[in-house]
Amino acid sequence: MSEKTIILNCMHCGQKNRINIEQALYHTDENNCGKCKKNIFLKQGDSLDFFNLEDFIHPLDHSTMETIRKIPAITSILKFLVKHTREKFFKVLHYQNYIKVSENQYPKLYKIYKEVVDVIGLSNNEPELFVYKSPFINAYTYGVDKHFIGISTSALEELSDGQVQDVLAHELGHVVLGHVLYKMAASVISELSISLANKTFGLGGALVSPVRYALLSWSRASELSADRVALMATRRLRDAHLTTLKLAGGVSTYKDEDYNYEDFLKQSEEAKKIEDESVITKIYNFWQNNEITHPFPLWRAGELDSWAKEGDYLKVISKNHVSERGVIRDLEKCGSCGNEYSTRLNICPYCGESKDEGDEPFFEKLKNLF
Repeated sequence: MSEKTIILNCMHCGQKNRINIEQALYHTDENNCGKCKKNIFLKQGDSLDFFNLEDFIHPLDHSTMETIRKIPAITSILKFLVKHTREKFFKVLHYQNYIKVSENQYPKLYKIYKEVVDVIGLSNNEPELFVYKSPFINAYTYGVDKHFIGISTSALEELSDGQVQDVLAHELGHVVLGHVLYKMAASVISELSISLANKTFGLGGALVSPVRYALLSWSRASELSADRVALMATRRLRDAHLTTLKLAGGVSTYKDEDYNYEDFLKQSEEAKKIEDESVITKIYNFWQNNEITHPFPLWRAGELDSWAKEGDYLKVISKNHVSERGVIRDLEKCGSCGNEYSTRLNICPYCGESKDEGDEPFFEKLKNLF
């Protein structure tokens, strides 16, 4: 089988170069232009401020979000619900129970974090970062008006510095893609649905369930988009795969060389074949996924690997990528904080201001209830 290649124009001189995709994915610093001899790809740490936000969105993320947005005033309703319930609770929890990361507290972690904050373009709106005690590898992002990120001690202990940075870049991806409000809402609505079901013999839960399942379905798809942003920011596909592998079954005493991420990717292909075997396996897959906020690790790994090897990733980090609509950046200015963000989003990822009009006065009257 011949090796798969891609033609890329040098961002420095415009010369066309035929690049081996597999080699470029894992060694982007070893691909120089045949004419000017400069590296075809962006250097580690170069900003992504040139990209079109829409081009990172996974198709499932886009389609499931479109379903949610058809619900009247959904953004304002969810923003009010989250802001005056879960956000306040967790803000207090983080400041009283977890450790805030800074130049003086966890300085090594802060340096790793600040690097991807700058690459993604959130330097002026840097989310606060907290470390919390947990035996599980995990990280999350909260906040409507001001975002904040939590990362577990287990993640810091079991992941390499590059893999920790991949996790943090993934969370920042949720911020820049405007995911955070809806991710928090998925959790709140799930709890509300269960509570209503218990108190109304299942009737109340049935009323909320359509919104709940729509949010959960979107939440799983949004992880695939955030994975893409993380890869854009760190440019280390191997670390991305090892991070997902360790989420699936990492052992704290193992070193990276004890894992085989290529076999892990082969397993993801086998898992896909099993799902496609029959109707019953598809039903089992639906049942297993229906109540969770994150997709299974094997599926995530396979989706990211496929996207990277199709060539879109290499086109972006070599500045060869052009939007299908012919637009490099489709932005508008937030009326509240003044920052620019994609017209695809219904809320500003920097301050949480909603585009919806006509709903806020009603919600302002309700604030005294909380």
